[in-house]
Parts: sequence; structure tokens; C-alpha cells
Amino acid sequence: MAFSEGISRLQRIISFISIDYRNKKEIMAFLRNYNIIISYRTLERDLKQIKEVLDIDVEYKKGYGYKCDTPEFESNFILSKLNSHHNTKDLIIGYETHSFKVINLFELEGTKYCNCFDKITSKIFLMSY
Repeated sequence: MAFSEGISRLQRIISFISIDYRNKKEIMAFLRNYNIIISYRTLERDLKQIKEVLDIDVEYKKGYGYKCDTPEFESNFILSKLNSHHNTKDLIIGYETHSFKVINLFELEGTKYCNCFDKITSKIFLMSY
């Protein structure tokens, strides 16, 4: 699996379970609408990664499913959190994946930032790396 495909899948899961409680079957059906076909085990790993790596609180209610209370813009920060686990030397102006494109780079007080265009939501967001 390509890195950007994994990010895109996590973004889609987060946005879907931010709306209402969703069970695994509903989440997988939603992903199939985007030609993303995964196993229940992969979905469990994704939910675990959302909780542990991205530090997003995912609530589970038996009989209802999974839900996270995440503002829409917060899912964009997935990239910055996951990026700490990924090689960032490729980040240059114009670098792009199927889910985002780097439009500028800058450094402020020792922290590197870039503005990116999110191809999924058509919004621009700030990412630190």
C-alpha cells in the first residue's frame, strides 16, 4: 500500500465516523464507494492507528459502532502527524500525492511548515513537519 493511499483511507474513515456512529460493515461499504476494499482486520488496524498514532479519540458503543468528535479541519492534520513517521525530505514545492499537493514551504522559529492543497476536500491547510 502506498503511503498516500493509507492517509486517504484514514481521512475518509475519520470524516465518515465524525458524522455519526458507524459499524464496521457501514464503514467498509462507505470505503467501497471509493474503490477501497479492505478486510475487517485492516479496518481494525486503521481504527487503532487513528486512536494511537493520530491521537484522535474514537468512541465505541456496542450496538451502534464507532464515532469520533473531530472538527472537519482536524482530519487534515493527519498528514502532519503521520509525516513524523515518514521521510520528509521529498517535501518540496510541487510535491504531490493523490490526496494533497505542497504549494509553499517555510520555517518559523525552528519549525518547518508547508501549505498544502487537500485534493479530497479542496481546501488549503497548514502542515508542520
